[in-house]
Amino acid sequence: MKLCKSNMNWIGWVWMFTGFLAMTAPAAAEEWIYTVRPGDNLWNVTERHLSSMRYVRQLQQLNKILNPYAIPPGTQIRIPVAWSKQTTDGVSARVINVQGTAMLKRSDSGENIPIELGMQLFAGDEIRSDNDGFVTVEFADHSILRLQDGSLIRINAMKIFGDFGLVDTLIDLQQGRTESAVPEKSETGTRFRIKTPSAVSSVRGTDFRVGMTGMNESTSSEVLSGLVQVSAEAKEIGVPAGYGTVTAQGLPPGAPVKLLPPPDLSSTPSLYEQLPLVITLNLLEGAVAYRAQIASDQNFESLRTEFTTGKLPFRDGDIPDGDYWLRVRGIDVNGIEGYDAVIAFTLNARPEPPFILAPLPDGVADPVAREFQWAVQPEASHYIVMVSKDAGFTDLIAQDTQVKNNKFHLTDPLTPGHYFWRIASVSATEGMGPFTDAIPFRMPYPGPAMEETKFDKSQMTFGWRAGGEGQRFHFQLASDKEFQQILHDEQTPATRLTVQRPDGGTYYLRTKTIEADGFEGPWGPPQAVEIPLCQSLLDDIAVRAAH
Repeated sequence: MKLCKSNMNWIGWVWMFTGFLAMTAPAAAEEWIYTVRPGDNLWNVTERHLSSMRYVRQLQQLNKILNPYAIPPGTQIRIPVAWSKQTTDGVSARVINVQGTAMLKRSDSGENIPIELGMQLFAGDEIRSDNDGFVTVEFADHSILRLQDGSLIRINAMKIFGDFGLVDTLIDLQQGRTESAVPEKSETGTRFRIKTPSAVSSVRGTDFRVGMTGMNESTSSEVLSGLVQVSAEAKEIGVPAGYGTVTAQGLPPGAPVKLLPPPDLSSTPSLYEQLPLVITLNLLEGAVAYRAQIASDQNFESLRTEFTTGKLPFRDGDIPDGDYWLRVRGIDVNGIEGYDAVIAFTLNARPEPPFILAPLPDGVADPVAREFQWAVQPEASHYIVMVSKDAGFTDLIAQDTQVKNNKFHLTDPLTPGHYFWRIASVSATEGMGPFTDAIPFRMPYPGPAMEETKFDKSQMTFGWRAGGEGQRFHFQLASDKEFQQILHDEQTPATRLTVQRPDGGTYYLRTKTIEADGFEGPWGPPQAVEIPLCQSLLDDIAVRAAH
């Protein structure tokens, strides 16, 4: 194994797996590598980091050191774990981020308590995250572990070897997934291991992920940088950056396979104005599923939600409005997750626009009232209404940014034709929300007003102004203003209509325009007409009265 070179001004500790046995020492399958600094000799190194001065001679023999008083700086000394000072006193980890619901079970009490930011964690503690619950933990060597949602870990061990020369951390992943970042260069050496029922992953200076697959019967290990040693069933393999492996329970680790490349997010929107999120992306060759994660920071230390799908697009997510970062990775047939593609996006879905009452999509506006109506949005302090000739709202007819109630009235009449309108809610806490989609509507020709009415003894004639090309007119005459007792009902392309004259009294008539494409406009307002008694009937009544 190639050893990392450390700066001569610092202690460089490297975890190393080896089967080397010293002739005069007990079996030492686990060793550290210490890089000698100026002024070091075998005695002060032993005093600082080993449990007894009696190991001076054995350390000299193990490393074949000729002069124990003068060791050239930069020399790497192998030190067995079994000879080293070890302590757990005062060793703890710290919660540096928590989102959603996560619980901590203390080893000493067995009590489950909610995890809070800044909480200290100790060996034996268990952490369980619920759905959309995420916990980020920082250890004494500044290693970072992010517990994904629906996961369970136990901190099996946290030890310090020597004079704070090496921090040894062992995590037992019992369910779910973790993402870890272990520093490559630091003053303190690092031995960081994640254990599952089927494998142990050991690292230094590595970004890697470990997850349980299937029914927790296999372990996937994915290396983004550095090198991970994966061991199981007495076999160990090195997994380099850009590769992953799956270890089934009871079997040795599988051969490393190349991670899938990042998905193509070029078609993924950067602005979302409604929930649930509909995240689109181009298909990735070799992916049988995808994982998406949303965080409030570019480093994804503050995860807000994550979801997986075997079929695109993603349809999920219930997060507050704001600016976020999205990353998506493909998952191959082995369950190994690939590289991330990352983009920034903005969510502005609140307050939601109100429900539309009139005119509805492809509906009709009343040409007389010219009124737009919607349901009351309880979060809204006021509304913004726009009316335009085009769906892009570049040719505005009207705009009001301070509509206080749930109605808007156009002051000026609209020429009959096709238009669009939309509305957005504004709240005191969320500000302006998204607009509705462009709502197409039609301003119809109004029913023609009567301009001429003539009576004779047997007929009545009504006339109105000529309409547009291809238009027809629907005429009704009734004895009641509710038009339940209709006396005459007729459609005609003409602008004059003659009907039989009824008996004298009050009658009601109304008209509407039928356009060339068959669209029927609204009825015009009913008009009352007083029809006098005809003269022959009056003469007959007078004669009868005289007799």
